[in-house]
Amino acid sequence: MPPTKRRPAPAVSAEVATRLARRERRRDRSREEILAGARRVLLRSGIAATTLDAVAKEIGVSKTALYYYYPSKDALFFELVFGAIKSQAQAVHDGVEKAEGGGDALRAIVREAVNAFAPRLDDFRLAFLHGQVAGQSAVHFDQQQFARIRPLNDLWFAGAAKKLSEERRMRPGRAHVEPRLMAFLAYLAAIGLLTMKGMVESLEDPLVYSDDQLIEGFARVFEAAAAP
Repeated sequence: MPPTKRRPAPAVSAEVATRLARRERRRDRSREEILAGARRVLLRSGIAATTLDAVAKEIGVSKTALYYYYPSKDALFFELVFGAIKSQAQAVHDGVEKAEGGGDALRAIVREAVNAFAPRLDDFRLAFLHGQVAGQSAVHFDQQQFARIRPLNDLWFAGAAKKLSEERRMRPGRAHVEPRLMAFLAYLAAIGLLTMKGMVESLEDPLVYSDDQLIEGFARVFEAAAAP
Protein backbone atom coordinates (compact mmCIF):
# COMPACT_ATOMS: atom_id res chain seq x y z
CA MET A 1 0.00 0.00 0.00
CA PRO A 2 1.30 3.48 -0.80
CA PRO A 3 2.16 5.59 2.26
CA THR A 4 -0.65 7.75 3.51
CA LYS A 5 0.02 11.41 3.01
CA ARG A 6 -0.14 13.49 6.14
CA ARG A 7 -2.55 16.35 6.08
CA PRO A 8 -0.95 19.70 6.79
CA ALA A 9 -1.70 21.08 10.23
CA PRO A 10 -4.50 23.63 10.11
CA ALA A 11 -3.28 27.18 10.17
CA VAL A 12 -3.88 29.07 13.38
CA SER A 13 -6.55 31.66 12.81
CA ALA A 14 -5.79 35.31 13.36
CA GLU A 15 -8.25 35.38 16.27
CA VAL A 16 -6.57 32.42 18.00
CA ALA A 17 -3.09 33.88 17.39
CA THR A 18 -4.18 37.19 18.91
CA ARG A 19 -5.66 35.42 21.93
CA LEU A 20 -2.48 33.39 22.47
CA ALA A 21 -0.29 36.48 22.15
CA ARG A 22 -2.48 38.34 24.66
CA ARG A 23 -2.23 35.42 27.09
CA GLU A 24 1.56 35.34 26.76
CA ARG A 25 1.78 39.09 27.43
CA ARG A 26 -0.29 38.60 30.60
CA ARG A 27 2.08 35.84 31.70
CA ASP A 28 5.10 38.05 31.05
CA ARG A 29 3.54 40.86 33.09
CA SER A 30 2.79 38.41 35.90
CA ARG A 31 6.40 37.17 35.90
CA GLU A 32 7.68 40.75 35.99
CA GLU A 33 5.37 41.61 38.90
CA ILE A 34 6.51 38.53 40.82
CA LEU A 35 10.20 39.30 40.24
CA ALA A 36 9.71 42.94 41.24
CA GLY A 37 7.94 41.84 44.43
CA ALA A 38 10.62 39.27 45.22
CA ARG A 39 13.32 41.91 44.75
CA ARG A 40 11.56 44.24 47.20
CA VAL A 41 11.29 41.51 49.82
CA LEU A 42 14.92 40.50 49.34
CA LEU A 43 16.24 44.03 49.72
CA ARG A 44 14.01 44.74 52.70
CA SER A 45 14.29 41.48 54.61
CA GLY A 46 17.26 39.50 53.29
CA ILE A 47 17.47 36.08 51.64
CA ALA A 48 16.58 34.01 54.70
CA ALA A 49 13.28 35.85 55.14
CA THR A 50 12.40 35.78 51.45
CA THR A 51 9.98 32.88 51.23
CA LEU A 52 7.38 32.19 48.59
CA ASP A 53 4.76 33.03 51.23
CA ALA A 54 6.38 36.43 51.78
CA VAL A 55 6.57 37.16 48.05
CA ALA A 56 2.96 36.06 47.50
CA LYS A 57 1.83 38.38 50.30
CA GLU A 58 3.92 41.24 48.87
CA ILE A 59 2.22 41.12 45.47
CA GLY A 60 -1.22 40.06 46.71
CA VAL A 61 -1.55 36.60 45.17
CA SER A 62 -1.91 33.11 46.57
CA LYS A 63 1.10 30.88 47.04
CA THR A 64 -0.52 28.43 44.63
CA ALA A 65 -0.59 31.12 41.93
CA LEU A 66 3.07 31.83 42.59
CA TYR A 67 3.93 28.14 42.18
CA TYR A 68 2.51 28.28 38.66
CA TYR A 69 5.43 30.50 37.63
CA TYR A 70 8.17 29.57 40.11
CA PRO A 71 8.08 26.17 41.85
CA SER A 72 10.67 27.07 44.49
CA LYS A 73 12.52 29.90 46.15
CA ASP A 74 15.68 28.82 44.33
CA ALA A 75 13.94 29.06 40.95
CA LEU A 76 12.59 32.52 41.78
CA PHE A 77 15.91 33.84 43.03
CA PHE A 78 17.72 32.40 40.02
CA GLU A 79 15.51 34.40 37.66
CA LEU A 80 16.34 37.58 39.56
CA VAL A 81 20.07 36.88 39.32
CA PHE A 82 19.95 35.68 35.73
CA GLY A 83 18.00 38.72 34.55
CA ALA A 84 20.51 41.08 36.16
CA ILE A 85 23.66 39.45 34.82
CA LYS A 86 22.19 38.78 31.36
CA SER A 87 21.39 42.47 31.01
CA GLN A 88 24.95 43.36 31.95
CA ALA A 89 26.45 40.72 29.65
CA GLN A 90 24.41 42.02 26.72
CA ALA A 91 25.54 45.59 27.40
CA VAL A 92 29.18 44.45 27.44
CA HIS A 93 28.72 42.48 24.22
CA ASP A 94 27.12 45.42 22.43
CA GLY A 95 29.88 47.78 23.59
CA VAL A 96 32.62 45.41 22.46
CA GLU A 97 30.96 44.98 19.06
CA LYS A 98 31.39 48.71 18.45
CA ALA A 99 35.02 48.75 19.64
CA GLU A 100 37.86 49.44 17.24
CA GLY A 101 40.51 46.89 18.08
CA GLY A 102 41.43 44.82 21.10
CA GLY A 103 42.46 47.63 23.42
CA ASP A 104 39.24 49.50 22.80
CA ALA A 105 37.31 46.25 23.38
CA LEU A 106 38.93 45.90 26.82
CA ARG A 107 37.95 49.49 27.56
CA ALA A 108 34.37 48.64 26.56
CA ILE A 109 34.29 45.66 28.92
CA VAL A 110 35.27 47.80 31.90
CA ARG A 111 33.00 50.69 30.95
CA GLU A 112 29.86 48.71 30.18
CA ALA A 113 30.26 46.26 33.07
CA VAL A 114 30.53 49.14 35.55
CA ASN A 115 27.84 51.33 34.01
CA ALA A 116 25.34 48.48 33.96
CA PHE A 117 25.36 48.23 37.78
CA ALA A 118 26.78 51.49 39.15
CA PRO A 119 23.33 53.15 39.36
CA ARG A 120 21.80 50.04 41.00
CA LEU A 121 24.29 48.54 43.38
CA ASP A 122 21.57 46.58 45.20
CA ASP A 123 21.11 44.50 42.05
CA PHE A 124 24.87 44.02 41.83
CA ARG A 125 24.91 42.68 45.39
CA LEU A 126 22.03 40.32 44.66
CA ALA A 127 23.68 39.01 41.50
CA PHE A 128 27.29 38.68 42.65
CA LEU A 129 27.54 38.77 46.44
CA HIS A 130 24.46 36.96 47.76
CA GLY A 131 26.35 33.72 48.44
CA GLN A 132 29.06 35.38 50.50
CA VAL A 133 26.58 37.47 52.48
CA ALA A 134 23.84 34.89 53.02
CA GLY A 135 26.02 31.94 54.02
CA GLN A 136 23.96 28.87 54.88
CA SER A 137 20.71 30.63 54.02
CA ALA A 138 21.79 31.23 50.42
CA VAL A 139 19.79 29.60 47.66
CA HIS A 140 21.46 27.05 45.41
CA PHE A 141 21.42 26.66 41.64
CA ASP A 142 21.28 23.33 39.85
CA GLN A 143 23.16 22.20 36.75
CA GLN A 144 20.32 23.15 34.44
CA GLN A 145 20.41 26.70 35.75
CA PHE A 146 24.20 26.89 35.46
CA ALA A 147 23.79 25.71 31.87
CA ARG A 148 21.78 28.89 31.20
CA ILE A 149 24.43 31.09 32.81
CA ARG A 150 27.53 29.67 31.09
CA PRO A 151 26.72 30.99 27.59
CA LEU A 152 26.82 34.50 29.03
CA ASN A 153 30.61 34.08 29.24
CA ASP A 154 30.76 34.45 25.49
CA LEU A 155 28.79 37.69 25.64
CA TRP A 156 31.29 39.03 28.16
CA PHE A 157 34.56 37.75 26.72
CA ALA A 158 34.38 36.24 23.22
CA GLY A 159 34.19 39.49 21.26
CA ALA A 160 37.20 41.09 22.90
CA ALA A 161 39.17 37.84 22.75
CA LYS A 162 38.53 37.62 19.01
CA LYS A 163 39.68 41.20 18.37
CA LEU A 164 42.80 40.67 20.47
CA SER A 165 43.57 37.37 18.73
CA GLU A 166 43.29 38.97 15.30
CA GLU A 167 45.74 41.67 16.34
CA ARG A 168 48.12 39.10 17.84
CA ARG A 169 48.52 37.51 14.42
CA MET A 170 50.15 40.72 13.25
CA ARG A 171 51.90 41.78 16.45
CA PRO A 172 52.12 40.35 20.00
CA GLY A 173 50.66 42.30 22.87
CA ARG A 174 52.98 43.85 25.39
CA ALA A 175 51.62 41.85 28.34
CA HIS A 176 51.80 38.44 26.59
CA VAL A 177 48.54 37.40 28.25
CA GLU A 178 46.18 35.00 26.47
CA PRO A 179 43.35 37.04 24.84
CA ARG A 180 40.37 35.52 26.65
CA LEU A 181 42.20 35.76 29.97
CA MET A 182 42.90 39.42 29.22
CA ALA A 183 39.18 39.98 28.61
CA PHE A 184 38.35 38.20 31.85
CA LEU A 185 40.86 40.34 33.78
CA ALA A 186 39.26 43.51 32.41
CA TYR A 187 35.88 42.25 33.58
CA LEU A 188 37.33 41.29 36.95
CA ALA A 189 38.61 44.86 37.34
CA ALA A 190 35.09 46.15 36.75
CA ILE A 191 33.63 43.77 39.34
CA GLY A 192 36.27 44.89 41.83
CA LEU A 193 35.37 48.53 41.19
CA LEU A 194 31.69 47.80 41.78
CA THR A 195 32.47 45.85 44.95
CA MET A 196 34.46 48.78 46.31
CA LYS A 197 31.64 51.18 45.46
CA GLY A 198 29.21 48.98 47.36
CA MET A 199 31.49 48.84 50.38
CA VAL A 200 31.96 52.60 50.70
CA GLU A 201 28.32 53.33 49.93
CA SER A 202 27.22 51.49 53.06
CA LEU A 203 29.74 53.51 55.08
CA GLU A 204 28.65 56.80 53.47
CA ASP A 205 32.29 57.49 52.65
CA PRO A 206 32.55 57.86 48.86
CA LEU A 207 35.66 57.06 46.87
CA VAL A 208 38.08 59.89 46.10
CA TYR A 209 37.88 59.12 42.39
CA SER A 210 34.77 59.27 40.24
CA ASP A 211 33.46 56.31 38.28
CA ASP A 212 34.68 57.93 35.06
CA GLN A 213 38.19 58.40 36.47
CA LEU A 214 38.38 54.80 37.65
CA ILE A 215 37.03 53.42 34.39
CA GLU A 216 39.50 55.55 32.44
CA GLY A 217 42.38 54.41 34.63
CA PHE A 218 41.58 50.74 34.19
CA ALA A 219 40.99 51.23 30.47
CA ARG A 220 44.39 52.81 29.96
CA VAL A 221 46.10 50.01 31.87
CA PHE A 222 44.46 47.34 29.71
CA GLU A 223 44.97 49.24 26.48
CA ALA A 224 48.67 49.57 27.31
CA ALA A 225 48.86 45.84 28.06
CA ALA A 226 47.25 45.01 24.72
CA ALA A 227 49.48 47.37 22.75
CA PRO A 228 52.64 46.03 20.97
